[in-house]
Amino acid sequence: MRFTKLALAGAFLCFATAAYADDPMANTYGNTVTTKNTKTGAVGTLLFNADGTYTAGGTGPDGKAITYPGKWMTKDNGATLCLTPTLPAGTPNAPGESCSPVAAHPVGEHWTVTNSAGDTFDVVVTAGR
Repeated sequence: MRFTKLALAGAFLCFATAAYADDPMANTYGNTVTTKNTKTGAVGTLLFNADGTYTAGGTGPDGKAITYPGKWMTKDNGATLCLTPTLPAGTPNAPGESCSPVAAHPVGEHWTVTNSAGDTFDVVVTAGR
């Protein structure tokens, strides 16, 4: 299976409020993060969990829906979010770890972020899953 830069892995964000200052990812739990690659137009979703896992979804090159699990963590004192997909060994064109800056954004706000692979994404978080 080929992953067309469903390297959402890193097309990300973070939302922090005073109530969640110790966990910059808190606003994402129970919500949906949608990303759109500005170059390819590929759209994907990220569902983050408080245990450091996520599920990514999108459309494969064959037009079929794909989903895969992964693990997330913050680095650089919470300034960077890194996503690592958990895919079977030998998966062709599987995306590797991707990191992006973390910035505060409320639910509903749109912004753009560029990940460590140089891919730029339009990002929005919507309430609910």
